[in-house]
Amino acid sequence: MDPSARLDQLVATGTRSRLKGDWTAAEPLLREALSIAEVDCPHDAPRMAAALNALGLLCKDLGKYDEARALYERALRLLQSIAAPNPADVATLYHNLGGIEHARRNYGAGEPLARKGLELRRRIARDDDRDLVADMVALGAILDGQDKFEEAESLYLAALPMLERLPEENAREIGVALNDLGASYARRGLIDRAEETLTRAVELKTRSLGASHPDVALSLNNLAYVQERKGSGDRAAELYSQALKIFEDSVGASHPKTLDCRRNYDRCRAVNSRM
Repeated sequence: MDPSARLDQLVATGTRSRLKGDWTAAEPLLREALSIAEVDCPHDAPRMAAALNALGLLCKDLGKYDEARALYERALRLLQSIAAPNPADVATLYHNLGGIEHARRNYGAGEPLARKGLELRRRIARDDDRDLVADMVALGAILDGQDKFEEAESLYLAALPMLERLPEENAREIGVALNDLGASYARRGLIDRAEETLTRAVELKTRSLGASHPDVALSLNNLAYVQERKGSGDRAAELYSQALKIFEDSVGASHPKTLDCRRNYDRCRAVNSRM
C-alpha cells in the first residue's frame, strides 16, 4: 500500500478506536501513523499535522498532557510554515491547545487559545457546523472555570439549539454541552437545574457512547457532586462509585480523572460515615 494511503488508514482507524474509548487499541495505530508520516511524508505538512493532531488527542485522553501539547504545537508550526494552510485545521489546533490548558485547570492560559480558535472558525463555518459548536462549548468551559458564568452560559445556550437540529446525529455533542452547562449550574449553586441538565447528559452519553465510556463517567462524577450538594450522600456515593469503576476500567487507576473521582468518592464516604 502507498505510504500516504496507509497513513490515512491508520489515522482513521485509530481515531475511530479513540472515539469509542478503546485507547489501548488506538495508541499503536496512531503512533505508527506518525512514524510513517515522519519517514515517508516529511514534506506533506497537512498530512503530517493531521497525524500529530490525532495522536495529540489520544495523549490528552490518556492524561499525557505535556506530550499532547508538544504534538499540537508541532502541528501548528507545520501548518503556519506553508503558504495557505487550511484555516479549519489551524482553528482545530488552537481549540485543542486550549483544551490542554482546560484539562490542567490553567483556565487563564487556555482562554486566549480557545478564543483564537473560535474567532478563526467563525470566519469559515456555517451556523450548524459541529466544529463551531465544539469551539463555543470549549470556550464556555474555560470561562466557567474562571467564574465568568454569564458569558459561558450564553455560549452553551447558543450551542445547544444548533446541535439539537440533528438530535440523533449530534447526541454525543449535545451530551458534552449539557455536561458543561450542568457543571456550571452546580458551581453557581443552581442545584435543581444542575441535576436536571446532568441527568440528561448522562442519558444521552450512555445512549450514544455506551455505559462504559469515560465520558459517561465524567458526567456521573458531576451528577454525584450535585447529589452531595443536595444532601443525598448515599446516592452521591453510589454515583461516584459507578464513575470510578468506569474510569479505572477504561483509563486506569493513575489517570488524572480517575484520581479526581477517587478523591471525591473518598471524601463523600468520609462525610457519610460521620452522619
